[in-house]
Amino acid sequence: MPPTPDPALPHGSSTPAPDGAGASTDVRVRRTRTRLREAVLELASTQPVEDIAVADLVRAARINRTTFYKHASSPAEVLKQLLYEDLDRVRVEWLAEAGASGLSPREIWEHASAALVDHLERYDAVYTVGLTDRHSTVLHYLLVDHFTASVRTLLDHDRGAVPDGAGSLVWRTEAASRFLAHGEAGLVEAWMSLPAPRDRSLFVSAAAALLPGWLVLSRS
Repeated sequence: MPPTPDPALPHGSSTPAPDGAGASTDVRVRRTRTRLREAVLELASTQPVEDIAVADLVRAARINRTTFYKHASSPAEVLKQLLYEDLDRVRVEWLAEAGASGLSPREIWEHASAALVDHLERYDAVYTVGLTDRHSTVLHYLLVDHFTASVRTLLDHDRGAVPDGAGSLVWRTEAASRFLAHGEAGLVEAWMSLPAPRDRSLFVSAAAALLPGWLVLSRS
């Protein structure tokens, strides 16, 4: 006898579903995901995500452990999925603007930094708890990974912007991407360490002022 599909998962059984069952299952999946995300945001606003127990998360989300593990392996994964989706939207807008004509590197960076501040403010409590005093390595490396991918994509589309030096173009692209990413993450942590309400213009101006000369010159 085949196992009964979990109602919290998309329909994937080889047994044909009754009319409307797939749509009904999709609704339940979205509802479960929404509950998980709302719960992890609430909990991560009071403690680093690494300290959140699965038992506490499933209790707050009003689901059971079996359902939880079909959506994520840990509370940190739930939070990362949520934040990455929002950061990916920021990246798409930034890269589109970077490819537009008539904008200086400083203007591109300022606009991207303002969009990043929007993201940080949307999830202010999570970042405040997670990044103040370097409590959360999950959030730190989430930002580093996102910034690395963003800069790498930019440099892949503009090989002339990759600084000269020893090593292959691929290695220099990766090195430059990670160098900028760690610096940007450090800037975020420095800004988040300030007392609220934080000055948005301070972050934006610092990001533009710290833009490396090799990137400014290559895109001028």
